[in-house]
Amino acid sequence: MNAAAAAIDPTRAGLPNISAYLTAVWDLGRRSLKPALPALGFLYFYRLGMGTYVALSDYTYPLGKDALGAILPQLAVIASFMPLLLLIYTPFLPLQDGLMRGAEMTFLSAIRRVFEESWNFMLSGIVQVLVFFIPFMVIAVVAGLMLPATAGDVDPTRLLAASFAALAGLAWAMIAGLFMIFATPALVLDSEGPVQSLRTSFHLVSRNLGAVLGRLFAFAFVATVVYFLATMPSSILGAVERSSGIASAPLKLAGVVWSSAVDTLFFPIWVAALMVLYRSLRPALADTRGSVPVAVDEEFRTPARAPFE
Repeated sequence: MNAAAAAIDPTRAGLPNISAYLTAVWDLGRRSLKPALPALGFLYFYRLGMGTYVALSDYTYPLGKDALGAILPQLAVIASFMPLLLLIYTPFLPLQDGLMRGAEMTFLSAIRRVFEESWNFMLSGIVQVLVFFIPFMVIAVVAGLMLPATAGDVDPTRLLAASFAALAGLAWAMIAGLFMIFATPALVLDSEGPVQSLRTSFHLVSRNLGAVLGRLFAFAFVATVVYFLATMPSSILGAVERSSGIASAPLKLAGVVWSSAVDTLFFPIWVAALMVLYRSLRPALADTRGSVPVAVDEEFRTPARAPFE
């Protein structure tokens, strides 16, 4: 029996302890590499291409390269990387769900499974974007209306209000992201509608908030330490280039090649961290395609395929 199966029974509810959870995440992420190799290869070369473009491009920084030189390129890579991550993340859900239940699945089969829920998935994306941004826009508008009109010099009150609005928006994004973390798995794996999947995610997180946060923090801490160690060669190459004072394309490319490989290999593990939690809290029957998912409690209804059921 593999570590993931030993730590979690996908047909029985119950969160594993932190040690078993981390072991299951590692095992599931590792076993995802082989069936998802074509997708990971594409992800790697996309990340490599974007990283190479950013590393070899010339930048001018109004506030000085020392202030922004280490930030803007990484932000550009992340921004360009996110849409592709979302597209590949979704098929990883049925792929890893099948691996957890001992049902081997190819990545192509996982993509077909996602296509079957494409309409609900698109509507769910719209709903989640609205949940993220509408409260932030309301905060920004209210803050703008409450401020006095000024001309010329920057008003410190306006800067303070803008900072408060940004912090409030960030806090809301973190809270909303946490409570919607299981919405996409519920939609893709258990065929729930966009709104019902959000309710499912809210119930799962709110009723297990401490346990979910504890395991996510433990995973984030371990993953951050391991990621830092894994990307250290790339950081060393960058430090060598900066200390020399001369731009070196080979050093930049070597750093990008290494960091791209680390980012790609870590991706299945990040998805596995979510999947192990979801299937621990939301068990599945042996065949989720033709059966009703096991309810967490009496308030969960049988999921329907109607978009807004």
